[in-house]
Amino acid sequence: MPKLKNKSTKNKSTKNKSTQNKPTKNKSTQNKPTKNKSTKNNVNKKEHSPLISKKTIDLLQYRIQEEEMSVRIYLSMAMWLENEGYVNASKLWKKYSAEENTHADWAREYLLSFGVLPDTPELKKVKGSYKSFPDIIKKSFDHEIEITLQLKELANHAISTNDHMLYTLAEKYLQEQIEEHNKTQTLMDQLKSFGTNKHSMRLLNSAMEENIKK
Repeated sequence: MPKLKNKSTKNKSTKNKSTQNKPTKNKSTQNKPTKNKSTKNNVNKKEHSPLISKKTIDLLQYRIQEEEMSVRIYLSMAMWLENEGYVNASKLWKKYSAEENTHADWAREYLLSFGVLPDTPELKKVKGSYKSFPDIIKKSFDHEIEITLQLKELANHAISTNDHMLYTLAEKYLQEQIEEHNKTQTLMDQLKSFGTNKHSMRLLNSAMEENIKK
């Protein structure tokens, strides 16, 4: 009887040893997906041109965001003006809104030229509440000053990094800002010269009809 008991123990030990060898084979099998995943990522990854820096990309993605925000700001002003009966002024501010989207396209096209996918940014809600027509003119004036300061930062970055291609884009934006300032500065001068009463605002709205066609 003792001999039979020892034989059973030996068989049990042999069986356990055989079972312990199995995970080694499974572990080797688990390594295969890791290699395939890494290969897939390398294939799908697209690198942008070495001619454009991360700082430049960030500035231009921000440019898209701000130009799209300008679209919404001027559109909200146009809606308020139309609701208050300033029909010609409303059409003019809608025109300004459409122009801002074109400016966003300038940054998009530049990024795409260097293999960078432009962002479609999330935008905050625009409060469409304004005190008066003169209030809209003043806010438009202040907004263009803010945009100009942002574009000067873009130009300064291009100069400091000797990025001549980027500077041509920055210069294009700044040339456009001269025109934008001329429009808003003229409106501010008219408010100062002719007043902000209802009669003056009615005449100003009428005079804007010819500016819509330009």
